[in-house]
Amino acid sequence: MKTHLKTLAVALSAVSSLMTFSASALPQGSELKVGGAVWNVFDEADRYALHTAYIHKPLQNYYGLRPTVLLVTADEGQHYFAAGVAKDVYQQGDFTVRVAFHAGIVDESEELGDSIEFYSSLSGLYRLNERVSLEAEIGHISNGGLGDINPGSESFVLSAHYHF
Repeated sequence: MKTHLKTLAVALSAVSSLMTFSASALPQGSELKVGGAVWNVFDEADRYALHTAYIHKPLQNYYGLRPTVLLVTADEGQHYFAAGVAKDVYQQGDFTVRVAFHAGIVDESEELGDSIEFYSSLSGLYRLNERVSLEAEIGHISNGGLGDINPGSESFVLSAHYHF
């Protein structure tokens, strides 16, 4: 539990530090995401995690892809560090549908079968105001057959996004 509280304190410190940047410090259209997740959704739903991500503004010359960096910290101290891309595939008013794919490293890979893991997700975002959105996300992590075993795991994540 101590590790979980330390992780939460570090994440909240990072969020508050980023929110104090001037508007020109990060590219307009970028986002900072912080959320809570339940893992093993289709099994025991017995794992919890904190998801923190930086989502860059859309790259217009690259089909609107958004480079991302993701950190997942699980309740038993495991970490997943990843980089990837996200794409807004549908937008209607304040509602957006987004898909994302990440490749990364898990520091304790025994349960997932390999230290290299891939995380893909589908989410719906609802923009509350100019600076804040809420997101509901379903995700899947898997080693893509790289390990001796490939159990994979599904997640449900609720997050808040801060828009720069």
